[in-house]
Amino acid sequence: MSSISALQAQLNSGTKAVITTHFNPDSDAIGSSLAWQNYLLQLGLEVSVVVPSAVSANLKWMPGAEHILNFEDTLHKVQIEALLKEAEFIFCLDFSGLQRLHGLSHSIKSARGTKVVIDHHLNPEDFATYYYHRTTAASTCELIFDLIQEWGDDARINEAMGSCLYSGIMTDTGSFRHPNTTAHVHEVVAHLIQKGVNTNAIHRNIFDSASLDRLRFLGHILANRLDYLPEYHLSLMWITEEDQKQFNSQAGDTEGIVNYGLQIAGAIWAILLIQRPDGIKLSFRSIEPFSVNEFASKYFEGGGHKNASGGRFSSSSIEGAKEKLQEVLPLYLSEINRVKNL
Repeated sequence: MSSISALQAQLNSGTKAVITTHFNPDSDAIGSSLAWQNYLLQLGLEVSVVVPSAVSANLKWMPGAEHILNFEDTLHKVQIEALLKEAEFIFCLDFSGLQRLHGLSHSIKSARGTKVVIDHHLNPEDFATYYYHRTTAASTCELIFDLIQEWGDDARINEAMGSCLYSGIMTDTGSFRHPNTTAHVHEVVAHLIQKGVNTNAIHRNIFDSASLDRLRFLGHILANRLDYLPEYHLSLMWITEEDQKQFNSQAGDTEGIVNYGLQIAGAIWAILLIQRPDGIKLSFRSIEPFSVNEFASKYFEGGGHKNASGGRFSSSSIEGAKEKLQEVLPLYLSEINRVKNL
């Protein structure tokens, strides 16, 4: 591992680079990737953004999003492999372990380019040469902003870059309501607004651009796929493959649904199960000070943040995942009650 400060002098005009981020990329993943690409392009680098899976419709407004390459797209895959073969640097943004890349992981791991991690998740995997990693940061977009400031390049932060950065900061802080919303977060946002960022337009682009199918999908989940387990102060939701087909679910349509579970009075945490052909994807959310990261890591091959984590269950059975939860939930009862009584 080398100091990130040594990297700046190596980012010369003509250098070839690839930026990548995690599977099912969210606003922080896409926002940080496009902002960093904007910055590197200004330095004269030849740089492409590559993602393991499709970008959701509500993020395609971001400047530069139209040029993102999707590894799941057969036409893009050959191009991506060629870019990785030539890349001198590979920037890994908003993920701490190669498994988060799913099908793209082998290509990234075997690529000869120097790997650079910029991330805020817990327990980073040791696969890169350079790390700019801080778990106290609310988002990777915040880290991109801070790194550019440390390198004395604030003048390169333009309105387009600022819009991408703001989108990731806004969503990863839950529109500035989560405990990770620090004074520094507000200082960064104030600076971006001074750069001309239209916060109202960005909020509408991300949160007020749903399809009719998506709204009906959400209504179906809340009406028919939500249980509340009062003894565990837990909201449990699930989405079947049939649900996704019935409502023509697209990339990003399940994003944020788990957060609705925390709106129930008395809820300390929420879990969403999403049925996939290769297993069950789990999303965990909690209020302070209850840690879902530990729960996800210990029982569901997952991890992430203290109050926002993900995991997986190897079988594609929703009932099997529920049974596993019922087995391990009693082990956390004392901790749940302790948090509830604070």
